[in-house]
Amino acid sequence: MIDGTWLMVDGKLVTSLVEEWLTPAPITKLLHVKSGGNGKTQKENKKMKNVELKMVDGIRLRRIRFSLWDSVYSLRTLCYLFFLFLIHTNSYAQSVDSLITEALKNNPQLKALQFKIDAAGYRAESVNNLPVPNLSAEFSQVPVGELNLLNKSVSNNIALSQMFPLGGKINAMTDVERKNVIVEKDSYGIYKVSLIAQVRMSYFTIWSIERKIDVQKKNISLLNDLINSLDVSYSINRVNQADVLTIKSEIASNQTQLLILQNQKEAEIYKLNKLLGRQLDSKNVFTLRETPADSLKLSQNELMERLLRLNPTLNRMSSMIEMNKAMVEANNRELIPDLMLQGMIMRMPQGMTLTTASDLTMLRPKTEYMYSLMVSITLPFAPWSINKIKAKEQELYAGISSIEYEKNDMQRDMIAKLKEAFLKYNTAQNLVRLYTNEVLPLYSQATSAQVSAYQNNKANINTVIDSYRMLLMQQMNFYMAIADVQMALAEIEMMIGRKMDEL
Repeated sequence: MIDGTWLMVDGKLVTSLVEEWLTPAPITKLLHVKSGGNGKTQKENKKMKNVELKMVDGIRLRRIRFSLWDSVYSLRTLCYLFFLFLIHTNSYAQSVDSLITEALKNNPQLKALQFKIDAAGYRAESVNNLPVPNLSAEFSQVPVGELNLLNKSVSNNIALSQMFPLGGKINAMTDVERKNVIVEKDSYGIYKVSLIAQVRMSYFTIWSIERKIDVQKKNISLLNDLINSLDVSYSINRVNQADVLTIKSEIASNQTQLLILQNQKEAEIYKLNKLLGRQLDSKNVFTLRETPADSLKLSQNELMERLLRLNPTLNRMSSMIEMNKAMVEANNRELIPDLMLQGMIMRMPQGMTLTTASDLTMLRPKTEYMYSLMVSITLPFAPWSINKIKAKEQELYAGISSIEYEKNDMQRDMIAKLKEAFLKYNTAQNLVRLYTNEVLPLYSQATSAQVSAYQNNKANINTVIDSYRMLLMQQMNFYMAIADVQMALAEIEMMIGRKMDEL
């Protein structure tokens, strides 16, 4: 036993191997064969026995030495391979910041919101133009049965008309659409900070699950070591079968929990792949063991001030209020009349239409050309139509009041959530320090003490199993506290709308 662990080679205790290799029976038999019937003196035989004994002992010791060296070499080889595995895994592991960059580049919903911003910009450009003109052609008073529209009609008319909105209506409507572009940009910002927070939370959920898997595997390994250390005692009836079965059942229970954790990790990877814009069945997600350094340097009051100034949801509501005010201004400008101009050219292929008062010189018809101009205005202030504009104004003002109250409620809710996240962050930080400095060392010492007491027949196996369970639970709580620190930071960043290093 070395440092409380039985040293084993090829499945056997080193002490058993030494006893097997140094057993005196083969040596006696060998010496008996060597000394039988050669006619030498007793002194020579004794001398030969000593020489052969030294040779045999040298061979035995070399066998022990080589076997131990092989064991040490195998252990070094396993450690080397494990080290290479860690390097291979870390070479594929990604930091949370690199995954956030990937999500901002590939997330389809973020791309959709960007196109909405582009669409709103193009809509503002389209509004900032005059209405389309109207071109018309008319063939007037064609006799029934005639197909020659050009020459048999009384007149051929071509007219062009254009509406001119007055009072800055076009500028007012353009201003509304430009305000809508800002609203769409704020919507993009809301989803962007939400996406960053979701990626960070999903990443550290996977991180905590991976650490729990490591703890479960380590616990299973410790229980297997305990089983191995009890094999000799069980073979000589110093340990009953119930204790061995109890440990094996605990190992089976931990393996079940290990399977559950692996399934949870796979489900969380699907969620993360959706956020990253990857194929959903991609398994190429590995987290770094090291967590980012603590980046929260601001006080709670400083965070609240930045929340009120930078939060994209509150900014979007402010932008919506400004857009509705611009819509009120554009609606009120509808009370100003619009001007329409129209010009028309008339061709009369059969000349002027004759009446009883017509001049006799017009009896010989010839093609005549004439033109006409028309000016018209709208009357939006007419009593039967003005209420439409006034009711629209009241509707917009009611919408502004609704958004203002909603913004006030949202602001109070976010301040409460910010305080909750700040408290969660501080609590998780304190738990990490407690687990690191006090809880885990004490539970580890207690578990070791319980194992030692059991090996000396001073405790039962249930006490040992309970100590392993408590140590396992505290180790998992420790990693959950570390993950809670990062998730609280993600919530704070989502509400503020900026990463901590940007502040």
